[in-house]
Amino acid sequence: MYQMFRIISGSLLVIITMLLVPSVEKALFFLPLVFALSVSLVNLDKIKINRPLGVILSLGQSYLVFLGLAIVIYFFDEWLLDISSGEVTEYEGIIMVTTGGYLAALLLFYFNSFIFKVSNLKFSFLVLSACYVLVVFVMLVFSKNEYLQFGVEKFPSFLISWCIFMSLAYSISLNRKTFLSIVKLKHT
Repeated sequence: MYQMFRIISGSLLVIITMLLVPSVEKALFFLPLVFALSVSLVNLDKIKINRPLGVILSLGQSYLVFLGLAIVIYFFDEWLLDISSGEVTEYEGIIMVTTGGYLAALLLFYFNSFIFKVSNLKFSFLVLSACYVLVVFVMLVFSKNEYLQFGVEKFPSFLISWCIFMSLAYSISLNRKTFLSIVKLKHT
C-alpha cells in the first residue's frame, strides 16, 4: 500500500498544489517547480548523484524544458498563422501542442536519466507514451468545457494535465519493479 502511494504521490502533489494556487496564471510560473519537486522529492532514493544537487538539477532542467516548450509552441503558432489563411484551426493546434508536449516529456526524461537511476528505458518509454496518451485523451474528452478546451489558447490547462500524468509516468518508470509487483499481485 505504501509503495503504491509513493508512486502516485507525485501526481497528488501536483493536483493539491494546483487546487491551492488561486489562479492558473500564477500556477504556470510554479508548475515546473511543482513538477520537478513531485518527481525528485518522491524519488530521492533513485537519485544517482548528491541528492540536493540532483533536486536542483532536476529543477533547472524542468524550467528549461517548460520554457523551451512554451517558446517553440509560440513560434510554431506564429509560423502556422503566417502560412495559413490567418487562423490556426483546432486540428493544427492539437497537432502542435500534442507533438510539443510529447517531445518535452521525452526530452525531460532523457535529461532526468542522467540524474535518476532508470532501470529499463524501453519500459519507461512505453509508460511515458501511455501516460501521454492519457493527457491527450483527457484534453479531448473535456474539450467541450471552456476551461479545458484543447489548443494553444488553453495551454495552461494542458500543462497542468501534462504535469499530473507525466509525474505519474516518471514515478512508475523510476519504481518499475515495485509497480510491476503491485500489478502482478492485483492479477493473482
